[in-house]
Amino acid sequence: MRVRRTFTNEFKREVVELVVSGKVSQLEMSRKYGISPVVISRWKNEYQQGKFFENTSLDTTRLEIKLRELERLIGELTVENRTLKKIIELVEPQKKSKQQIFTSRDWEMSRKDVK
Repeated sequence: MRVRRTFTNEFKREVVELVVSGKVSQLEMSRKYGISPVVISRWKNEYQQGKFFENTSLDTTRLEIKLRELERLIGELTVENRTLKKIIELVEPQKKSKQQIFTSRDWEMSRKDVK
């Protein structure tokens, strides 16, 4: 007979937060801990309802969930912003080298090369 395992609310919350944040997939967590993906889905629903938080106030629980979601979003936007800044740094020198100022003498010399 198989022994039924029990998990603490803290463990459940950690697993769900990793899955919800996108750091790990639900299937990866399922395989890592030998937990059914259906159980993790149920934990996600319970997490959204605020079951894994110590305080009993629904408003506080909702605010904590919203706060964690916003922190995750800020993290994603920060990474995206840094990536875009690095791309701009790489592209700017190429643009500057292509945008040369031609004087009349440069123009004449370039015309002589063509002939």
